[in-house]
Amino acid sequence: MIHVLSIIHYPIFGGPHNRNMRLSKLLAEKGFRTTVLLPDDPGNAADRLRNAGVEVVQLPLQRLRATIDLRVHFRFLKEFKEQIKSIRQLIEDLDIDLVQINGLANPHGALAAKGADVPVVWQLLDTYSPAFLRWTMSCLVRRYSDAIMSTGYRVAEVHPGIIRNPKKLITFYPPVDTELFCPDPMIKTLVRDRLGISEDSIVIGTVGNINLQKGHHNFIKAAAKLQAHLPNAKFIIFGAEHSNHKKHIDSLLKLSTKLGLICDSDLFKLDPTGNVHEWVQALDIFWMTPQPRSEGIPTAMEEAMALEIPVVSFDVGGISELVEEGKAGFIIQDRSIEKLVETTLTQLLDPIRRNYIGKQGRKYITENASLSACIDKHLRAYQIALGKE
Repeated sequence: MIHVLSIIHYPIFGGPHNRNMRLSKLLAEKGFRTTVLLPDDPGNAADRLRNAGVEVVQLPLQRLRATIDLRVHFRFLKEFKEQIKSIRQLIEDLDIDLVQINGLANPHGALAAKGADVPVVWQLLDTYSPAFLRWTMSCLVRRYSDAIMSTGYRVAEVHPGIIRNPKKLITFYPPVDTELFCPDPMIKTLVRDRLGISEDSIVIGTVGNINLQKGHHNFIKAAAKLQAHLPNAKFIIFGAEHSNHKKHIDSLLKLSTKLGLICDSDLFKLDPTGNVHEWVQALDIFWMTPQPRSEGIPTAMEEAMALEIPVVSFDVGGISELVEEGKAGFIIQDRSIEKLVETTLTQLLDPIRRNYIGKQGRKYITENASLSACIDKHLRAYQIALGKE
């Protein structure tokens, strides 16, 4: 059994945690045992992973943060070497055979792995990091990784030099459990009844932890514009909240009130933790409105497609690789809120067309982003890193 240490520097459950949760059992069946290393900061990720049967260990882990507070960056640098030593000791204590780095900006695990002479698979997951950081960190990725995984080719392209060695690069889609995320009209009716939303309402929603990166303010602005044309439209933001983003969350509530959206009547904000596959079935249309530097390929969008919900999204990260224009949904090239609303009104109000587009989306996810498809990509990367391919 090959023992993989998968390192995630974020304590709040998100895409990397979801991927490890979905794949760990299946990887074990293929001979790869996964232990996830998380920071010991407050957050819901450790409990969710453990409750799903995933092995988790926690250490004090600093991470790069998007802040101008120099104290935060000083603490990161001050503890950097000590944390590399702690991870290296963990690698030795757990007899780790392979280290997987989930994300670009925190190289601690890769440096620790190389010090312990353990191969590294480095995953590039989004386009959030600024250009200078992508340039700097890409040098480390190329030097210290034995295999590189990227959520789509476009994400790899914006990291300098990564595509120069195609034999080392594996592109993949985040995995979706297409049996769990399967459309069910009865669940849709039950969820709408629970929310007090009538069958004849058009319901539009998005899914993502509530932070600035996800662009919920764009969603709210678009919702207000669309409701001016479609008074019976309802809008739902599904996402977990964290105290670190309290000011941002408060600003979203103020914005929705300012634009005339009534909370829990026009606009719903819900934490669907553990039941996303049910709650999201309330939607007729899925919107993705992130900031310019943010996404790779969002798991939440894939899950919506698996539920046969057509998507309309800003063109960010690798999203356009996932959504073929007019088939599974529509891409808004210049992140225009006006075009997002116009596309929704002109292309997706017809239920027959929504149904057709939804089925095309599920077909694409089943063929390209299933658990088995993602397992195959991980196994190939692991074999390359271990020198077996």
